[in-house]
Amino acid sequence: MREVTFQGDGFQLPLLQSAVIPAGFPHGFTTRRGGVSEGVFASLNLGGRWGDDPGRVAGNQRRFVAATGSEGVHFATQVHGRAVAPVAAGDAPAATGRREADALVTVAPGTCVGVYVADCVPILVADARTGACAAIHAGWRGTVAGVLGETLAHLAGACGARVEDLRVAIGPSIGPCCFEVGPEVVAAVEESDLGARAEGAIVAKAPRDHVDLWVLNQRQALSFGVPSSAVDVARLCTSCDVARFFSYRRDHGKTGQMAAYISHAVAGGP
Repeated sequence: MREVTFQGDGFQLPLLQSAVIPAGFPHGFTTRRGGVSEGVFASLNLGGRWGDDPGRVAGNQRRFVAATGSEGVHFATQVHGRAVAPVAAGDAPAATGRREADALVTVAPGTCVGVYVADCVPILVADARTGACAAIHAGWRGTVAGVLGETLAHLAGACGARVEDLRVAIGPSIGPCCFEVGPEVVAAVEESDLGARAEGAIVAKAPRDHVDLWVLNQRQALSFGVPSSAVDVARLCTSCDVARFFSYRRDHGKTGQMAAYISHAVAGGP
């Protein structure tokens, strides 16, 4: 992934973008840089859940929306599940926010969908032929539940996408270097993906095993039939990089939230 900088009115906002997402799909993964929040929330905290000043969060949100190039971004209430919610042209972001889902899908040009993260895996999917796109929030529970696979199935079914046309960008999240888990998580991972340990998604360490959410989600995309060349994994650990990312685990829950977003400007050809 490459970093680009959005030049706003009196501010600069860095974004990470993926080379596999086709042209015509404005998208990005935010970092913690480019905002107005202070202290543990410095500086582009987009979430109001954990104690930041609401006025500063609102200021950060205005900068973020400006960077997306949209009039507003649709976010659902994320519940660490596998529910996929479609967003239609004319839907109000406030109404989307009342829906419980961990993936949002749209085929409406100019409609921007997003997810919030602070260690969980943000995933963006696009199909240039149909113009369909999706934003996915995949923590370990959502990953085990198969939220990425469920979203790809929705794109192929309800949206008419061909599997070979799908492009998947897996953004920054807590990496296998830092994601230490208990035996119950390991058991859930192994139950959901029988090849997880053999493929390196479970890393044996003392005192407890670590899990690679990047590998697990990449395996979901590949098992669905997405070409390996069409899956981009950032491999950037939010817990390791204090200067660049917020991390819920590293900062013991007193931290900010980042976002990932995508929309499509023009539907592709036949």
